[in-house]
Amino acid sequence: MRSFVLITALLPAIPGTAQLLFDRIGTEQGLPADEVHALFEDREGFIWVGTTDGLARLEGTRVRTFHHDPIDSTSLAHDQVNGIDQAADGTLWFATMNGLSCYQPRSGTFINQRVTATGNDALQANRMRQVVAVGDTLLWVVTEAGLFRGDPRDGSLSSVQDLPPGQGPAGSMRSNSSLHWDPWRATLWAATAQGIASWDAATDRWTDHRNSALLPWADRSPTGAPVVRGQALWYMRHGPYTLFRYDLGTGELAAQPDVEARPDRFELRCHGFDAEGRHWLATWTHRLFVRPPDAGWSEVGVDGTGLTSTRVGCLRPIRSGDLLLGTADGLALLRPGPQVHTLLPFDAAPFAISVLRAWGTDTLLVGTEGGGVHIVDRRSGASTVLRIDVPDAPDGALAAANRVNAFGASVDGRILVCTGHGLAELDVRRAILRPAKRIMELVPIGGSSAFTFAEQADEALWLGTWRHGLWRVDLHSGGAQRVDTVDGPWGRLPNRMLLSWLTTADGRLWAGLNNGGGLARFRERRWSAVVNSTGAHVGGVVRCMVQGPDSLLWLGTHEHGLVVHDPDGASERFIGRRDGLPGTRILALCATRDGTIWVATPQGVVRRPPGTRTFARLQLPSALSGQVHTTALVELDDGRIAIGVGPRILVHTPSRERLQAPPVPVFTAHRVGDVAVLGSPESLILEPDRKALMLELGGIGVMPGEVPLFRYRVLPTDTGWKEIGAAKRIDLFDLDPGLHRIVVQIGRDGVHWGPREASVTVEVLPPFHATWWFRTLFLLTVAALAFVGFKAYLHARLRLQREAFEREQAVLAERMRIAGDMHDDLGAGLSALKLRSEMALRVEQDPAKREHLRSLARTAGELIGSMRQIIWAMNADQTELADLVAYTTNHARRYCDEHGIRLRVEVEEDMPLRTLSAEQRRNIFLVVKEALHNVVKHAAANQVLLGMAWREGALDVRISDDGPGPPAHAEATEGNGVRNMGRRIAALGGTLTPARSTEPDLPGACLRFRVPMDPP
Repeated sequence: MRSFVLITALLPAIPGTAQLLFDRIGTEQGLPADEVHALFEDREGFIWVGTTDGLARLEGTRVRTFHHDPIDSTSLAHDQVNGIDQAADGTLWFATMNGLSCYQPRSGTFINQRVTATGNDALQANRMRQVVAVGDTLLWVVTEAGLFRGDPRDGSLSSVQDLPPGQGPAGSMRSNSSLHWDPWRATLWAATAQGIASWDAATDRWTDHRNSALLPWADRSPTGAPVVRGQALWYMRHGPYTLFRYDLGTGELAAQPDVEARPDRFELRCHGFDAEGRHWLATWTHRLFVRPPDAGWSEVGVDGTGLTSTRVGCLRPIRSGDLLLGTADGLALLRPGPQVHTLLPFDAAPFAISVLRAWGTDTLLVGTEGGGVHIVDRRSGASTVLRIDVPDAPDGALAAANRVNAFGASVDGRILVCTGHGLAELDVRRAILRPAKRIMELVPIGGSSAFTFAEQADEALWLGTWRHGLWRVDLHSGGAQRVDTVDGPWGRLPNRMLLSWLTTADGRLWAGLNNGGGLARFRERRWSAVVNSTGAHVGGVVRCMVQGPDSLLWLGTHEHGLVVHDPDGASERFIGRRDGLPGTRILALCATRDGTIWVATPQGVVRRPPGTRTFARLQLPSALSGQVHTTALVELDDGRIAIGVGPRILVHTPSRERLQAPPVPVFTAHRVGDVAVLGSPESLILEPDRKALMLELGGIGVMPGEVPLFRYRVLPTDTGWKEIGAAKRIDLFDLDPGLHRIVVQIGRDGVHWGPREASVTVEVLPPFHATWWFRTLFLLTVAALAFVGFKAYLHARLRLQREAFEREQAVLAERMRIAGDMHDDLGAGLSALKLRSEMALRVEQDPAKREHLRSLARTAGELIGSMRQIIWAMNADQTELADLVAYTTNHARRYCDEHGIRLRVEVEEDMPLRTLSAEQRRNIFLVVKEALHNVVKHAAANQVLLGMAWREGALDVRISDDGPGPPAHAEATEGNGVRNMGRRIAALGGTLTPARSTEPDLPGACLRFRVPMDPP
């Protein structure tokens, strides 16, 4: 029997161990506590985490927590969760320190089950350590009182310890890793205090493997942590401590290499395998070991890996290929393919890395922000730090002299180093860094200026400075000239603040300027600014630039993202966030040999492979979280990318990248009105008065700390997507009645969207007044009310007409009475007055009195005529148009005869039936009467024409005479008679026109008027 002992100092150095970089998920990301005891990935892809102070579910965009509430019987049984498993029907079970909890996904509550016992037995039996669900009708629960068997249908839990052989295991168990379910063989493996036992689901029998003659089966020592991988069962035997591998196919048993120097302190806490076949092992002595396939064990520490604690209580690989480790300081997440990222064992702290350059095949030149230059061995991480000493210089100048802005050209075998306080030269082989005095003596400002680049081209050395322009230094003649902002021998630059330099493959020279100077080019041995079609400087502030595989210039600007400039076509286009850039301030650019464009921004590093149009983010491990992304970005000779992140160097190997599966969007909860429900709804029905809908969003395949982006649309209304960014919910308040489908997509960068969608059908019920039955009832009610209302209207109208008719008849009767009284009383009196006057006139001889009597008789006659006209107007039997025509023409004949004037009457025989009001009859008659009076009094006429005709719905009347006609400008001397006649006709809605007659035989005046009359 081999002892499980290893001298820690002799642990083999496994290549790639330093490449294990972890992401951390802790209380900062939402875990209820940092100490993790249980991990599980459910069928939907959510990660459940049991901690010492509550349960958590990782939903991609948030961490949902559950706690025990003493006054809520539906809450978690206890805050410390030690074990998690899921039954065949999807039910989740949690082993807590105070019983078993069953999760209800729709309400987010729990049904709790306890072992029925009293005293200390109840306490021990309900301190549960592990739960294993077999099918949907059987639970195996490990407690501090041993193993229990449960039936979830009735909630019963019964002990299977100390039962006859075949009915239970021989030894007791009480650890979090005592059981392992092997679904392929339908076998439950149990590590007990007396050895390994197994339960066969097909026979429902336990087997005690101590009956075997093969060690260690025959041994009665305690065992722990059985795990089946492939054809092998792995488990730990305690006393002495040995890790065994048992081949389930061949029966071969083999002890594994030792992993602990002090066996009296070693005990296996948990172990398992990740997606790449590495074997992970955690001990109770808070040490973590890993063994790659076909290699030896090595210990994993916390230094520089992102792993903050080696006190690991559980581990589990998940479907994405990631490995989750539950530690005393949160979750440690190890992504598959860790060889993609290599964190060099080099640290420039407290200074951040500013620039990198590969030198040879195994050396990196590292420039820092104030710490000088490091010469770093890429294999071992060993470094030599070189600093520039500036005698008698203030601290600021010393720090500036050791702030490296760029590595420049090589002059006389030494690399020029651009610093914040002059130029320096680096002899890599001799590891010497010193001021470049010979060159700085040629440049008047060399000893104090900040240099940004130093490049050789056009048989000269070009030096860019921060404030003092671009200098051309001829090292052979020793001359130095500045390219000024005014015309000179080397052209003109927009300003004197230089930032970057580029020599393209065709030998053309380009310079990037600050302060809006943009891009400058060297053509025909002269510098000039590059402007676009609008006259603006291309690029604005050009911090860095590279030449892409398409020979275009990629310019990294200070605040406008990337500008792609065609040097031949003089065109430009902008690339920003919509193209996948995480930010628009560009720190560094790199164009690799395979055509990939790499971009460093303060928000992260992205790359655009050849053949694509958008940038994808490079996911960096959280071991580097909080570090500042610097301007250090360079391709190494073997195709790897070196990235300066704070004081560390991350080396990325693109050829070993694993294609990252896009995340899957899910609905984690929804709320209708004030009612919240956990889980994804299949369909929802919203009442008309409860249309406020909230959908919480999550992502499978997204870990806390990542920030996925979402977009959605409501079909069939929306034709395009509505992007909501990193928002974790959708709020809808005004969905129209009808059937809707809400579709959600998720992406990591807002450009590349996952092909899978989450959708939910929502039916919004119409309000009661919009339902068919209500509308039908409403229409019937309206029809009934309309019918009743119409009948009431007709009745009221008939009543009003009857009352009006009665009133009219009363008025007519009163008129007839008045007319009769006038005729009988006034007529008789006036007639008597006229007769007596005429009789007195016959006997009177006095001329004066005779004239007086004659006037009195004439007035009485006129009053009798006026009274007759009034009686005619009041007569209800004379209301037709024909009656008016007849009465008027008769009066005209009688009046003209009395005054010796011939009258010609032209009247249509067929006048239409029209009933006239008293006002119409009176005004028309009086106008004709007044017109005839004017003819008799003023016209000096012998003949008069009275015409009455019906024309286009109106009575047309004309009165013409054969007198001399109206005087010139008669309209200016119009008398009261004509004005009164006009007012009477206007009151009837008609028109009156005095003019000269156009008839040949009646050349005098003509008065014409039209009175419209409504049809009956």
